[in-house]
Amino acid sequence: MERRRRQRMMRTMLGRIGLAFAIIVIVSPAILFFLWMLSLSLKFEIDNASYPPVFIPERINWGNYAAVLESKRFTTYFFNTLIVTGAATLLALIVGVPAGYGLARMRARKAAVLILIARITPGLSYLIPLFLLFQWLGLLGTLWPQIIIHLVVTVPIVIWIMIGY
Repeated sequence: MERRRRQRMMRTMLGRIGLAFAIIVIVSPAILFFLWMLSLSLKFEIDNASYPPVFIPERINWGNYAAVLESKRFTTYFFNTLIVTGAATLLALIVGVPAGYGLARMRARKAAVLILIARITPGLSYLIPLFLLFQWLGLLGTLWPQIIIHLVVTVPIVIWIMIGY
């Protein structure tokens, strides 16, 4: 009896160690890319092109951040980002929550599969038709195309998530 308990505990411990190792292997590239980007932003331009590359800079250059924050375009781009993400999120929730509730309530399995197909369709397949539509509507050069493209991506996700609730 004691032997089985030890084996079960050992199996559980090995499973947890394996899970932790798998998580580290999967997450570490994203963290390393972010740290490399941060390192590049703190170096002088000449240090970025040095060979062999240096991860931790000897001299830190805060001038890169100052140049970005002093730029007049930064505030425009920042507020455009807030407008696009805020509008796209709000519209996706306004459309997706009732749609997901309706599909779940009616148990519409075929419609749910259709939503999943819309989700897994490559975004590039929408590119030319949407561009032609935006051109025809005269929306090029405005924020509406970005909002609509975000909706094409996020509404199926919202609906798919809401079907589960």
